[in-house]
Amino acid sequence: MSVQVGDLGRGSGSSGTVPGLLYAAERAVTVIMAAVVGLTLLFGNVLSLALRHGVPVWVARLIAPAVDLSILGVLLATR
Repeated sequence: MSVQVGDLGRGSGSSGTVPGLLYAAERAVTVIMAAVVGLTLLFGNVLSLALRHGVPVWVARLIAPAVDLSILGVLLATR
């Protein structure tokens, strides 16, 4: 018996409960991750932190987006 590509998607398990729970957990992790990234990028925490530590303004404005994207990359990698 051959396995079709369509058989390998979500809900291919023998029980309908486990895939549903996994999908709900996956959705919850995605929403939480999006909220964390959104709040981090929205308020400019890295820029204000750099300025509080005495980093010159022009350097802080260059570093902040790089750090924000690094955080986003780590969160996506752990996902």
